[in-house]
Amino acid sequence: MSDSPLAETPGSLTGVARVLVNAGKLDVKAAGDLTRAAKEQKRSFISALMSKGTMSPSDLAQTLSTALAVPILDLSALDIQRLPKGVIDHKLSTQYQVVVLSKRGNRLFIAGADPTDQEATERIKFATQMTPEWVIVEYDKLSKMLEGQTASAEEQLNAL
Repeated sequence: MSDSPLAETPGSLTGVARVLVNAGKLDVKAAGDLTRAAKEQKRSFISALMSKGTMSPSDLAQTLSTALAVPILDLSALDIQRLPKGVIDHKLSTQYQVVVLSKRGNRLFIAGADPTDQEATERIKFATQMTPEWVIVEYDKLSKMLEGQTASAEEQLNAL
């Protein structure tokens, strides 16, 4: 470890970065570098991690599911047309990279790649007055699904 005052420690990392370091998937320096790069580029840690190609989306999803004891779901097994629509604002869904799977009582089951995102959890809870329950999905499949929803919404608007 370097003597630099900016040297990362596992305790200084948060969210997914900390989980991956603790699981032995990333070293502390790489996690710190990715965290800084993500902040500078105003993007999520997972987005920075995936663009770097450090690990596959499926490996990331499996690691998070195991470490956090959160269920995992293969988005390709879902019928997108049957998912609830309009539960959360599309902008919110895109910003936090989440998709609503279902509602049960006052619980809202959401699919996302980063269940450690407390800001997303709080914003969704505030917007819906429901308690979000996370299900982990692969980042690349989720991104494609959200891009497809944006494209179809634009097509619908253009058809008017």
